[in-house]
Parts: sequence; C-alpha cells; structure tokens
Amino acid sequence: MNQPTVEPMPSASGLPLLEPLPFIDIAALPRTPFERLVGRKRELKRLDEAWTDCITNILSLIAEGGAGKTALLNQWLKVMQTDRYRKAEAVLGWSFYNQGTKERATSADPFLDWALARLRIEIESSSATAKADAIADALAQRRVLLVLDGVEPLQFGLERQQGELKDVGLRRFLRRFAAMPAARSRGLVVITSRLPIKDIAHWKDGAAPVLDLDALSDKAGSELLLDNGVRGTKKELRATVQDFGGLPLALDLLASFLKETQLGDIRRRDRIRQFFADPENPRHDHAKRVMESYEREWLVGQPVAHAVMRIVGLFNRPASSGCLTALRQKPAISGLTDALVEVDQATWQRTISRLREVRLLSPQNPYAPEAIDAHPLVREWFDSRLERTNPNAWRAAHRRIYEHLRDTTEEGDAPTLEDLSPLYQAIPHGCRAGLHDDAQDLWRHRMCRGSGFRSEFYTFRRLGAYSSDLDAMRWFFKTPYVELIDEDNGWYYHHTGEHCIQNRAWWYHNAAICLRGQGNIAEAMPPQEKALNGYVQWGRHQDALGIGSGNNWDNASINANTLAQLQLLAGDIDEVRTKQEKLLWLAEKSVHVDYQIAWALGVHGHSLYAAGLLEEASKVFVLAELAWQKEFPEASFLADIPGLLYCDLLISQRLWTIARDRARLMLESDTEPIPGVLALKLLTVGRAHLALALSKVRKSRALRTVGNDVRAASLRIDAAVENFNKSGRLYAMPEALLARASFRRYVGDWDGAAFDLYEVKEIAEPGAMRLFLCDMELEKARLAWARIEGVAPLRPFFSGELLETAMAEPGEAARLKRELAKSLARARGLIAECGYHLRDEEVTELDAVATGSLRFVDLPPRV
Repeated sequence: MNQPTVEPMPSASGLPLLEPLPFIDIAALPRTPFERLVGRKRELKRLDEAWTDCITNILSLIAEGGAGKTALLNQWLKVMQTDRYRKAEAVLGWSFYNQGTKERATSADPFLDWALARLRIEIESSSATAKADAIADALAQRRVLLVLDGVEPLQFGLERQQGELKDVGLRRFLRRFAAMPAARSRGLVVITSRLPIKDIAHWKDGAAPVLDLDALSDKAGSELLLDNGVRGTKKELRATVQDFGGLPLALDLLASFLKETQLGDIRRRDRIRQFFADPENPRHDHAKRVMESYEREWLVGQPVAHAVMRIVGLFNRPASSGCLTALRQKPAISGLTDALVEVDQATWQRTISRLREVRLLSPQNPYAPEAIDAHPLVREWFDSRLERTNPNAWRAAHRRIYEHLRDTTEEGDAPTLEDLSPLYQAIPHGCRAGLHDDAQDLWRHRMCRGSGFRSEFYTFRRLGAYSSDLDAMRWFFKTPYVELIDEDNGWYYHHTGEHCIQNRAWWYHNAAICLRGQGNIAEAMPPQEKALNGYVQWGRHQDALGIGSGNNWDNASINANTLAQLQLLAGDIDEVRTKQEKLLWLAEKSVHVDYQIAWALGVHGHSLYAAGLLEEASKVFVLAELAWQKEFPEASFLADIPGLLYCDLLISQRLWTIARDRARLMLESDTEPIPGVLALKLLTVGRAHLALALSKVRKSRALRTVGNDVRAASLRIDAAVENFNKSGRLYAMPEALLARASFRRYVGDWDGAAFDLYEVKEIAEPGAMRLFLCDMELEKARLAWARIEGVAPLRPFFSGELLETAMAEPGEAARLKRELAKSLARARGLIAECGYHLRDEEVTELDAVATGSLRFVDLPPRV
C-alpha cells in the first residue's frame, strides 16, 4: 500500500502553498525500535550532502550486522519526511530480506520487477540487464531516492571475490548508474551492506563513495543504555559499552534484558557469559550472548513467547500471517508449537506486542500488520538453536510451511515472477524439511512447466528469471553449482529409482543454462561438464542393458557442443580443437546423427576459425553443410547456429554478399523466431551490409547504394542488440555490441562507440570471456586512431544528428595514443594466452599504422 500523492491546497493565509508529496513506497524496509538515534550526526549530515550535491549517485553505508545501518536510514527518512522529502519525485525502499550472518544466495529479480512497476517503466524484454538499464536511465533523469537495504546476501563472502555481486541484474544497474555523469544525474541510491560492493569500487572517490559506520562512542552508547531504562554510574555505563563492542543491536538487547530481568541494574550484566570472537563476524557474539541469557532467564518461563521466537527463526524474511496460521494449527509440532495451538487471538496479539516491547521482535509494519519479523541476527540465532536442539521439530515446521505455500498458491496459466514468488519461497523450506523429491516436482511441473525430463523452462525462457532460478536450484546443491547434495538422500531416484544419473545430469544442465544466461561463463563450465558426463554415463548404462539410449546420447552431444562453445568464449581454443573426435563420436551415437554431426563440425570449424586456420575451417564447414543437407534434404545450405558460425568465416574471407544472403534466407524462413537466434541472424545481415558499404566507399564504386547498406546495417545491428536484450542471453550480447561499436566508429559517433565498448567490458570481464575482451581492446585501438585522425568514412552516408568529425587536438591525441598502446598490449597478451590467431593480422595492421608505414584510413574493413 503506497502513501497517496497529496495535492496542494489553496492558502487562505497567504503562506506559500505546500508542494505535493512524492510517490512513496518504503513498505519493504525493516522497522527499527529506536525512538532516538544517538551518535550518528556525522552520518546523517553525509546523507544530507549526498542528496543535495552534484557528485554522488550512490552512497554505500557499510558496517557489520547490528551496527545500526537500517536504524540510521530510518531516522534520515523520518527527517526527510518532515521536510516533505525535499522535492523528491519518488522515495522507494527495498530490502533484500533473506540476509543472515552467514552468506546466503538470493536474487535481485523481484527487486527489478518491483522498481520497474514503481517507476512506471514499461519494457518488452524479460532480460535482467535490460531491466537494470531502464531503471538506471530513469534514476538519471528523475529526482528519485532509492534505498537498497541489506545487499550482502547478493555478495560473495570471504573468498577471492569478496564483496562482488552475484546477481548480474543488480550489478548491471549499480555499475551503469555509478558510471553516469553525476552532474546530469538527478537520482540517488543509498545502499546498506556489511561489505563494500567491489563492482562499483572504481567510483568510490567520485560518484559512489563509501561511508563506514564506526562502533558507537562510549558517550553515545551510554546514552542509548540510559534511554532504554538502564541504571548505573557514568564509569559503569562506559565500561559496558566497551564490553559489548559499541554495537547498537547488542546494547539495545542488553538494555531490554537488564530492564526486564534485573530491574535495569547495569551491575547485573555479569549474568551474561563472556564474549567469544567469531573470526568471520568479529562482534556478532555480543548480540548472541545477550540472547542466550534472554532465553535462559526470561523466555524459558514464557512458553508462548518462546515458541513465537523459535518459529520466527524459521523464516529468512518477515513471517506472513498465512504461514504463521499454518504453524499454529493442530496437530502441534512436538517441542515447538505445543503452547501455540490452543492460544486464542487475544493472547497471541498480547504476546507479539510484548516481544516487540522487549525488542526481540521488530516493530509492526503498518503495510503488513499481521506479519512478524526480527533482526536477521536474532532470526538466525533462534533458527540455529532449534535446528541443533530439536531437529525433528525444525524439519516438521519447515515441512508445514512448505506444504502451506505449495497448496495455497494459485499461479495461473501465465504467471508473473510475483505470482510465482510463494513457490520460490517454498523451495528452501521443502529442502530443509528433507522433501527434495517433492520440491523437485514443484520446480519441474509448476515453475519450469514440464513433465518427466522435458521442460518448457518457463521461468527463465519466458520471465528471464535466471537469478531467481539459480537461487532456488542452490537448495539441491551441496556446493553451488558443482556438487549436488549427497546421493544417499534418495531424491535423485525420483520415485522409481531408475533415473538417478539422468536426474543429476538434468540439474547440472539447468544450472549451466542459468549461469550461461547471466554471462557467468567460467562458472557455467563445471556444471556443463558434469551434465555431459552424466548423460554419457547414462547412455552407456542403457547400452549395456540393451535398451534405447539415443535420446541420452543426443543430450550428451548437445551438452558437449555447448561446453565447447563456452570454452571458446573463455579463450580455451586449443582445448576445443582437440575435442573433434569426441564431438563426432557422441554425434554418431545420437538419434539425429546427421543433425548432431553438423553441429559438432560447426563448433569444430569455429575453433579452427578462431585459431586463424581459415582454410581448414572452410573444409570443416563444407562437411558440416553436407551433413545438414543429409538431415534436411530440402535445405540449400547450412543453417541455424552452425550456419551462422559459417557466416562469420565467410565475412572474414570477405564473401560478404554470400554471408548476407544466407542470413537473409534464414530470417525469411524463421516462422517462430527465438529472440537469441533471431539476434544472431540480424547481426550477421547487419555486419555484411556494413562491410559492403565500406568496400564500396573504399573502391569508390556503387556509391549510390552505400546509403542503403549503411541504413540496413544500422537497423539490423540495433535490432540484434534489442533481441539479445529480450532473450536474456547475456553471454552473446558482446558480439552485437562490438558490431555496433564498429558501426558507430565508421559513422563518427565516437561517444556511442566508446559506450558500447564499455558495455562489452561490463559483460565480458566478470564472465571471463577472453575472446570478447581481446576484440574489445582491438576495437578500442581502432576507435582511438579514428578520433586522432578524424576518420569516419561512412559519416556522409548516415542520416542522423551527429557532431561533425575533426582531428583530435595535440594533447588529446597524445592521451589517445597512450590508451591505444595499452589496448594493443592487452590484445597481444590475450591472443598469446588463448591462441586467438584470427586477430594476428589486425594487430599487424595497427602496428603498421603506429609506425607510420600504413595510413589508418587505408585499413581494410573490420566488422
């Protein structure tokens, strides 16, 4: 429920009219109990400055759990409210609620959809990156305050990638918004997290500063204790603050504990055990030791309140009224809800109010008054206590929550991500209850929309929910996404016990698809390889039994080709070249032999092409075409992805017309286009048109048709970028962006070209796509020369409002030459690492330009 916009009323007194209130939705932000915030004047001032300055796009508030980040934000928003939110158009707040003291995976998909709806942005694409771009662009143009609370569940923990974001959509949004010129950006994003976000560290001294929240001072901590009813001398108060690390949550709980059990006497804090330092979370034990004493001395005599706190710990988000009602129903869960099943509503409400009063539960959320919640540290403590002391009750409770969410959700025939949200929430409860088999059925039939091992993959193909799917799938993995949970659990056998290996391969295959869709190529390869090995093992098993196994060999062949394509993107060219025999062996065992052989040869031919062995690649593609025509006798040439790979080779061989015509025919014959494949076809046509235009201009022939080629190239390449966005195939997007950067360079849109290259780096660098990174560096070098010499050969033929091109000033030319040298050095390094000798000639050309033995304007077309 959103706060309504208030229209200004006429003023009878002659005083200035009030401006309308902005659109406000901060319902998702956690409520905090502090009536008066102490010791945070510096931080409040910094938040004020971030809102008013022309520098800050993103401000990160960084501190460990319990340090008062959310309380600080809530106090600032309260102050902002008294000032009518200081001319904001909208004030929005989102919390990534499934945060705990330990790292937990989650997804930003729901946030992206929520933000689009609140900002009234309509886009056709289901791609997380397209959504992220649209939100960032809107914040740049509108005076919007967006608060993102508790981002740490989406960050990597104590590994090599510490602080990096796992979710591609959130990473894209923050990086795009951080990179926008602050002087032109009107919105502000405020983030709270336990770790600085590594992905935006590049802008920490400019548009994305970091504000570290220190522990409360002795004075401020003493004030907090006094405000909450603790009695003691100044010396005793200061000593207590130091003893509890100045952590606001621990001091708040301590004050409540002393008030409830020790008449507020600070000297009785000796009832609490000594501090134990956790290396991963150094000060979290301050809050835990208070909760231990609370449970031992206060909750133990209040069975209803004790049971409430333990069921709150079962959730990684606010506990909804429906789930709470399910848990309170008969029969009682022994050792957990015995005291709750007979409790009337009045007693229940009094208990909740009392727990809020003593700060164990969070204050009531007026937007969801029946829900109950607690601080994540409190939730996790009670959860771990119940799991350790009464594992049977813990599993039974999770089972009841799972069954409630499963049985009460009616998602409909074409559900949105929001419609499926209860089912996504159900998966972890089902797996914690040990119901992996049932949770798998839920996943397959109601979310992926399939039966058996066939699936529509509805959630990521229709909704682009790669992150949400990965978050759900991780509950079936012991180590995401490379090791499934122990086989003795039994769920792999899927009722009959005969599909264990096949089921395991299916899960690895799905994880690889989602990781690849997010552009995480390096992470996608291990599960992709495990899927391949599983299908091979299952095919051999069925061969040994003398029963049909062709479909599994088909799956094995498909996974082998996909793995090889991933390895090529990662730059493992020699590795793929050695796999030809295995790819063909798998293809020959398949049901659709010639089809799979064409694919295997197409992938192998592409590896030879990347290695610069163009003649050998041509021979392999000819064989692939013959196999394709054997499978499809009506086909006149190699089509689909293998055919488009062949077109790459034809373009490199300057057979542009042949490549264009083949891709055109593929487009015309595509009655039900898949956005990702459609994008590749459009891209091939666009690149061929661009090369033809450049060739005509260079030879001063058929100049009358150059404009047609330029316009066709522009339309097709832009359409390819758009369709990649729609498809959510982030791993393929750099190819289209590189083509558009090349086009923009040739028509003199140098800023547009530079932005496209920045986008390539955004996608290819986290995903470890080394070939695209090499191509990006070479195009950066060509762009630098174009700017130095003012070369834009297609500028006269392009209809658009672009600035006139001119040679760079001496100082700018010197800077560009330095950048050019760095790009060439990086490209050489990547070529050597990957064996990417397709690009050797281009490096030689650019070296010749640098030494003056060749003019840049005389370089052959590179598209």
